[in-house]
Amino acid sequence: MKAIIITLLSGLSFLIGYLITKFIKNDKKLIIFSVGFSFTIIIGLVFFDLLPECLELVKPKWAILGFAISGLLILKILDVFVPDHNHSSEHNHHMEHIGLISAIALTLHNVIEGTAIYSTALTDTKMGLMMALAVAFHNIPLGIQISTLIKNKKEKFILFLCLIISSVIGAILINIFKITLDDGILGILISITLGMLVYISMFELLCEVKEHIKNKILWIGMILGVALITIGIFLG
Repeated sequence: MKAIIITLLSGLSFLIGYLITKFIKNDKKLIIFSVGFSFTIIIGLVFFDLLPECLELVKPKWAILGFAISGLLILKILDVFVPDHNHSSEHNHHMEHIGLISAIALTLHNVIEGTAIYSTALTDTKMGLMMALAVAFHNIPLGIQISTLIKNKKEKFILFLCLIISSVIGAILINIFKITLDDGILGILISITLGMLVYISMFELLCEVKEHIKNKILWIGMILGVALITIGIFLG
């Protein structure tokens, strides 16, 4: 039970990001800030968390590229099922689109990450708690991003519920059915997630970063993102 609670804490950290947005009333500035903040967080997650894990788990290493491309294509295909957007004329729809596909990718990532946290917490409570804390540091700004970009209250509630529950789905399955994931399968799943996050950062968020590149609010978000990544690396 203790391991389940520790794993759940990593998912609940998304709510901290949501609560932060409730205290900031200037939506335009918050959206620009969240774009810069989450862009650097996702880049940091890709290069300092997911990629090193893939290099350690996937054999042969060139297969990482193939699995990452499949993850990128999965999100591209999902574009068919999310609201259409046109960046130049329907900017708000484009931003909601980013929030939605980010939540989808992060839900998958949470299942994988939750499995790792739970497995670690079963054998070493202190190490599991440290892992959950490190994960929480990058979940908070992503919670800000999703809360800021998704305006529909019902849709926002469902997405945050999925994000929180997904953090313990892997742990529950392991606990009930005694499922184990070998390094190869885990590496494939992480590589797919890596491709999804590359898609979000390079094909969705990057255009927003370019548009607001001269805005100091964007730079504040990016600088704070880099600071949080540094703290996460230290805790990891």
